Amino acid sequence: MAQLEKVQTLKKVWQRHFWRGETGEINWLKAAEMTKAATAIESPYDTEARYSRKRDIIWTGYKVHLSESCDEDLPRLITNVLTTPATTQDVACTNEIQSVLAKKNLSPSKHFVDAGYIDSELLVESLEKYNSELFGPTRYNPSWQTREGGYDSTKFLIDWENKQALCPEGKHSVYWYPYRTKEQYTRDVVKIRFDSRDCLDCQSREKCVRNKSGGGRQIFIPAQKLYQALEKTRSTMSSEEGKYEYNRRAGIEGTLSQGVRRGTIRRSRYKGLEKTHLQEVATAAGINVLRTMNFLNQEPIAKTRISRFARLAN
Repeated sequence: MAQLEKVQTLKKVWQRHFWRGETGEINWLKAAEMTKAATAIESPYDTEARYSRKRDIIWTGYKVHLSESCDEDLPRLITNVLTTPATTQDVACTNEIQSVLAKKNLSPSKHFVDAGYIDSELLVESLEKYNSELFGPTRYNPSWQTREGGYDSTKFLIDWENKQALCPEGKHSVYWYPYRTKEQYTRDVVKIRFDSRDCLDCQSREKCVRNKSGGGRQIFIPAQKLYQALEKTRSTMSSEEGKYEYNRRAGIEGTLSQGVRRGTIRRSRYKGLEKTHLQEVATAAGINVLRTMNFLNQEPIAKTRISRFARLAN
């Protein structure tokens, strides 16, 4: 019986969560000691479901990524449904979503997404491969300089022609080295370093460097084409026109809400990725039928609901 598939599955689940002490007692494993959620079986009831956490939300299962049209004078219809394990990063889904939309001849001229679906490579690839402008905020820079209001890499002026960078205090870099990373996702980057003597006596050193050995500041930026694509997106998104245009993306939040309230997007009725995906496609199809009927009956799109408590502020 120990060789049965279901018994082996249960064994893997136990091994992920527990360990046996020298005297035979069973103990919980700490989070740091557990195997990676992306490769571990979390539940014996659904071996494809994965454990994930997003801020305060914790769940075991899958993610659904919905795409919809947002033309002003046309019905807002769901154009694509992508279902992935819960551990799949949003940024890993962008290319697949755009590829499917292209095959359906539904590639948008401007693709509104949130920060999780954008990086420098995707900004360039989206235009070159699908002739679609990826439009949304870039991801948050996790450096301590960004968190504490210091000099992060965006504060430096880059001179690509002369291969130099200028820091906020007017000092030029002394080292410029382009290379390709060897991480899980390889990318072309440039390593830039400033003279330690310039940084050591700088009056703004506390905003820029915490190197106790007295070394100069180092920054790492994407290659030129990627860097300039990021800069263009940041500039557009920071403008009033860009912020106003990006408001269109808020519609997808209403679609997700409708999928939860009218459908079953938040809870799968079935086991396995394929059946869960089929359920979500059926929900999306139902929403499209309702929206088409409302459009033909000239019913206006519902406005964002404001809670009674929030109305008191007005």
